[in-house]
Amino acid sequence: MDMNIKRIKDKIEHNGVYVNEAISKEKIREFEKKNNICLPEELKLFYSEIGNGCKMIDGYYLRKFEELVFDIYKVKEEFIFTNYWIWEDDDNEDFVDKVEKGNIQLIDIGDGQSWNIIITGKERGQMWLFTDIGIQPCAPRRGFLSWFEYWLDGNDDYFKEFKYD
Repeated sequence: MDMNIKRIKDKIEHNGVYVNEAISKEKIREFEKKNNICLPEELKLFYSEIGNGCKMIDGYYLRKFEELVFDIYKVKEEFIFTNYWIWEDDDNEDFVDKVEKGNIQLIDIGDGQSWNIIITGKERGQMWLFTDIGIQPCAPRRGFLSWFEYWLDGNDDYFKEFKYD
């Protein structure tokens, strides 16, 4: 077993987090084939080796694999963003329809906010916060397992190194 996976499982147990039973790698491959996409490795590892979603300490819910939210057509297209974008402050809203491309919603926070994983483009594998006014990657950048472990460690400042341009 990968040491990162073991460490995360130990932290899950230590924190008393309920995780659903993991799913098979075959189920993930079938999903990828059916949707003609390739999920980031860390996400596949989580669902196949750790668990199929979980109730998080702060009351949110990491979706089960079969509950993932994405646009069936746009998910295959390239996620073009590499930096945060607040469309509320931008006169050019040409990119708003592009926000749904190349990502999958993993956690619905409510109030128009969610944590999404990027599955295409330069940001592939990174976790981004999506809101009703903009999008932003973690600062520093975090893949799914790093993001999840950071949360398990009781942290919630995913933007502590953020620098506003």
